[in-house]
Amino acid sequence: MRSYESRRTLREVWFSATLRARLVILFTSLLTVALTIAGAVMVGIVQAHLVNQVDRELESTGKQLAVSTVRSVIASVPADVPSNYYIRFTSTDGVSQVAIATDTSQRYGMPNPGTLLALDSVVPPNAVTKPVNVPSSKRDSYWRAVAVPVSVGDKPYGVVTVALPLANTTETILNSAQYFSLLGLLIVVVGAMASYYLIRRSLFPLRRIEYVAGQIAEGDLTQRVAPEPESTEVGSLAKSLNVMLAQIENSFAQQQRSEERMRRFVSDASHELRTPLSALRGYGELYRMGGVPDERVPEVMQRIENESVRMGKLVEDLLTLARLDEVPEIHPEPVDLVKLAHDSLFDVRALDASRVVSVISINEGEPAPTSLIIEADKDQITQVFTNLIGNIIRYTPKGSPVEIAIGQQEGHAIVEVRDHGPGISAPDRDRVFERFFRTDVSRSRASGGSGLGLSIIASILALHSGQATLDKTEGGGLTVRLVLPLKQEKTASSTTKPQ
Repeated sequence: MRSYESRRTLREVWFSATLRARLVILFTSLLTVALTIAGAVMVGIVQAHLVNQVDRELESTGKQLAVSTVRSVIASVPADVPSNYYIRFTSTDGVSQVAIATDTSQRYGMPNPGTLLALDSVVPPNAVTKPVNVPSSKRDSYWRAVAVPVSVGDKPYGVVTVALPLANTTETILNSAQYFSLLGLLIVVVGAMASYYLIRRSLFPLRRIEYVAGQIAEGDLTQRVAPEPESTEVGSLAKSLNVMLAQIENSFAQQQRSEERMRRFVSDASHELRTPLSALRGYGELYRMGGVPDERVPEVMQRIENESVRMGKLVEDLLTLARLDEVPEIHPEPVDLVKLAHDSLFDVRALDASRVVSVISINEGEPAPTSLIIEADKDQITQVFTNLIGNIIRYTPKGSPVEIAIGQQEGHAIVEVRDHGPGISAPDRDRVFERFFRTDVSRSRASGGSGLGLSIIASILALHSGQATLDKTEGGGLTVRLVLPLKQEKTASSTTKPQ
């Protein structure tokens, strides 16, 4: 249970540490493991090399002694010869003679006799035994020994055993291990410091991203992450974050604009609806109180009906704009603008037979087109023409001419509806597409206008990737210019909502 809790605590500590600390710890740990493995391999290689040197020296010396007159060699080696060799000759009759310098025996001790006897017993004929480690009489010390057979002619004469102490070799190996350990420790410390600096520098862009996120959380949506090379992970992250932040800022701005439009719309709508409602309530109270003479009752009822119709038209226009604001799905189909123009002019003649109406070409001097097909929602485009004709009937003098010019330019269909009425002043032309805007409030209300007709036209054209502009008709009047793409390539879901 304690082991599980300990592991859990270590895991919690690890994952609660900063990314920088974890990376430094991982790098330092990997460097330590790598240096440890490299040190162990290096010490092993040095040890094998030194022991091989001792083995070659032992074999060479043993062979030289085997071919010499062994007894004379041993007899010639005095007790105080300054040599690290231990030499023992054992004859076939079991008599042994040993030669070793006094200083050597004092420094390194004597090889274990039992191990040497075991080595002598396995000497192959005419060959040197494999070198073996022989314990010394001195603690934690070893000798390296080989045994060589000695023959006189074909007759075995004995065995000569040659040994060298491994103390110097062991000391060299230990010193090498210590030096490498100190060097490795220094490398680990320097590597940890360097990794901390490099990782801290590499993660600095993340600190900037954290700072930018904090600024955005406080409401500053204009903040952006400093760009980095896109080939890096941080650069790719910064680019993605900037794109996301731009979309968030745009969405927030659109939301604010939408809320502002909604507040203005509600204010204007309540103001526009208040007038007919007040009139209806006033006429109703006047009639209930007996303030309307009998001969004027039809007139009052007519006024009530007119206000009701105007309020109904206003509500209908408001609902239309609300649906357009939701970016409804449009159903493109072939629509002949020339036919719609002729149908609209037929409506003008029906409403005012005194008007001169005509369909002409947009290009002066050319005959009127017989057909111009676009891809659009037929019901919505028909409503555009209906609203324009309604404005002409409502705001221009009776008997004034009307022309609808049609043509195409650079892949777009162009429709210009020209009247010869009072027109609109240049400053007001930029505002007439705003909702509830009127150039003459009293005249518009008297004619039944709601101030939403041109706003509906602008919204419908925006859904079709088109636009509407106003200009002055030559000779006086107003020209409404409609521009629509000949082929509808975008769906309503991908169309920008009209502002």
